[in-house]
Amino acid sequence: MSKSEADWCKKIEIWWLLKGVKETNGYKRSTVSWGENGSHGSITVEVSIWGDEKYARFLYSQTDHSGEKKDFDYKVPIIETPCHFGGSRYWFQCSLYKADKYCGRRVGVLYKDGDWFGCRHCYELTYSSRNKDRRYKHYPTFRVLELHQQIDKLEEKAKRYTYKGKPTKKRQRLEKLYRQTMFYVRAFRASEKGIDFDVSRGRDF
Repeated sequence: MSKSEADWCKKIEIWWLLKGVKETNGYKRSTVSWGENGSHGSITVEVSIWGDEKYARFLYSQTDHSGEKKDFDYKVPIIETPCHFGGSRYWFQCSLYKADKYCGRRVGVLYKDGDWFGCRHCYELTYSSRNKDRRYKHYPTFRVLELHQQIDKLEEKAKRYTYKGKPTKKRQRLEKLYRQTMFYVRAFRASEKGIDFDVSRGRDF
């Protein structure tokens, strides 16, 4: 049986989820959507990093193949770890069970390849290898997926984002990947409208 590809799964990234949470006293409620205007689904996520219990609470509904609607409301623990040069970083603690064994793995990204959000290890997700020919019509789409893969890996490795008030090298690399991602998103949208877009410029970011 072939493994699912992480590129096509719904996912939640801890860095995005916690964006601005410290300015809201450590609590935030967000709507996460996939597809244009939520065409591929949306969920509500409450996140709290205040107090002893740090968590992300997932609330959503889904309909199975038989047409039965099921509501989900559960918490995924958030772990805070100290950074080498001061400060701290937050992680999801995967709360899935595999072969009756609790995962508990510390990860920066959760994926949904079943009913629940969990780490890619529990779902045994793989990353697809894509055609990298820049002349290929769908190259921008594949490039965005590839960049997301690189961002996932770098987010998990980054210990902190600033040092002495300046961005770390890993943070600068992440910012570059974010810029490249937005460039190829624009390229994809242009191709959908039949507009010529020079994707070779993407390497300059």
